[in-house]
Amino acid sequence: MDLLFGRRKTPEELLRQNQRALARAMRELDRERQKLEAQEKKIIVDIKKMAKQGQMDAVKIMAKDLVRTRRYVKKFITMRANVQAVSLKIQTLKSNNSMAQAMKGVTKAMATMNRQVGARGGVPKTVAT
Repeated sequence: MDLLFGRRKTPEELLRQNQRALARAMRELDRERQKLEAQEKKIIVDIKKMAKQGQMDAVKIMAKDLVRTRRYVKKFITMRANVQAVSLKIQTLKSNNSMAQAMKGVTKAMATMNRQVGARGGVPKTVAT
């Protein structure tokens, strides 16, 4: 059955895959935000040009477009911050898991040492000073 659907991914592989997807999403959001900021600059130049020509109706429409563009830029910044927060939470969970695994190894080593010391009835001579 594993061959039919491919092998099952380990939690580490899934974590890496999700982190990559989040990083890709952040890059795409940054790219879109930069496009919107460039469009904002272009709109400002056009507004100034139309104002010099005295076309106030066009200026009003472009001003509304400018406000909308700025609102979208703010939304993109917020979305990127949220994606980054999720990425950092995942990284924290990974660190906690690594810490738990390390502590599990330490616990096993201490239990083994405790059994060895308990079997002899005291502190090993190599350790005692």
